[in-house]
Amino acid sequence: MKFIVFWEYQPETLDIVLKKLNKFKKEEAKNAEKYPAILTGPFLFTGESKGITICLADNDEQIFSLYQYLHPELKMSFVPVMDTEEAKEFLLLGK
Repeated sequence: MKFIVFWEYQPETLDIVLKKLNKFKKEEAKNAEKYPAILTGPFLFTGESKGITICLADNDEQIFSLYQYLHPELKMSFVPVMDTEEAKEFLLLGK
């Protein structure tokens, strides 16, 4: 399932967040199946310490692993989304 990940950090923790993200990239390269695939982003909201990323997760454990790795410095909310074709199929199957 695709998710929009809304994330936010405290400006005073930016150094820690950047170090953690660099470390995460190495961890993700070694254990890609443990984490959701990043489809696009991260995008920073101009002038703010928050933004969004869009990812694709195969299971809940991937979401939890990402959250656990970057928390508490990066607060994250995961909102599931689907494109209109998927939604149309989903709605038609429900009838």
